Amino acid sequence: MREAFRWFPDGLPPDMLALDETALLRALGRPTLVRVPGTGGSAPRAISTLLHGDESTGLQAALRVLRRGTRHPFDLFWLIGNVEAALAPPGFGHRYLDGQADMNRIWDLDGPDTAQCAAAHGMLAILREAAPESLVDVHNNTGDNPFYAIVTRDHPATVNLATLMTTTLLRWELKVGTLMEALHDTTATCAIECGLPGRAPSLAFAVDALRRYLGDPGLVTDRYVRDADVYGRLRKVTLREDTRVRFGGELTDDLDLVLPVDGDTHNFVPVQGGHVIGLVHPGTQLPVAVHDPSGAEVSDEHLDVVDGRLVLSRAAVPVMMTRTEAAARKDCLFYLSEPIDSLGSAGPMMRAARPRAS
Repeated sequence: MREAFRWFPDGLPPDMLALDETALLRALGRPTLVRVPGTGGSAPRAISTLLHGDESTGLQAALRVLRRGTRHPFDLFWLIGNVEAALAPPGFGHRYLDGQADMNRIWDLDGPDTAQCAAAHGMLAILREAAPESLVDVHNNTGDNPFYAIVTRDHPATVNLATLMTTTLLRWELKVGTLMEALHDTTATCAIECGLPGRAPSLAFAVDALRRYLGDPGLVTDRYVRDADVYGRLRKVTLREDTRVRFGGELTDDLDLVLPVDGDTHNFVPVQGGHVIGLVHPGTQLPVAVHDPSGAEVSDEHLDVVDGRLVLSRAAVPVMMTRTEAAARKDCLFYLSEPIDSLGSAGPMMRAARPRAS
């Protein structure tokens, strides 16, 4: 039976590492985990890329960094996620394919019996046995955002890991089965969000972030070492299943919601109550729903319809607003967040990262 994932415990063969990203994915054929051996002496580290097939920047950045052949004092584990979705025409155009599980939502291992879940089981078992000190998960957005990092813990090791790369942080409280969440009790984990794929600044940020991460001598675990702008208390905004939506243009009888094409320019920008999300028919029901981290619907606390406009009813900071209907339906339209003035440690991790050498 075909294995659910490829495993390279001694690194990719040089001829495979030299391939361009599409040729490499064709050679791999399915999710892959690679161990890049180090010189020893330090705890392993890990990076994950391509958990969504339309997020090419992490794969490209990892190839650029690893082709340099630098030997580190730690083993590096490199996870390459949804290869099949990335290869499907037109190439790097699908978050995940019809019939697939979302590989960024299956790491709690409670999902359906799919090929993606089987790969997650196997790769996560190897990662847990390796006990990496830290993991950086590289993503793109489907709308304009500043470069930022996501953390699921307030522990100094986790925050210091994230601020190696950016000091704009999003505190994630939603518990949706990400790889970060699967490892965060024993490993400092973060995701870095590298803007839209296919852009030179996105790739430059990702390359620089990975170089910073791999070149850092070790995480400080007892205090925060850099100031940061932190946002959290997330509320997820999704399209209702029967909502007919379009980005841009006029509101017509065959549509329920028209969203501005530049709505994503408000990502990470504080807006006041009355901020317009889109156009709706007067007297209509809310075409979107807002849920809090517990899953309870709280739409009436955050949204209103006023004179044919869908508006926010209170101040908020929108984040991760998409600009495509496909992304909005497969995940969400955006999140509402608030600034967090200070982070309090969530307590020591079960296996704290090694302190930085003096």
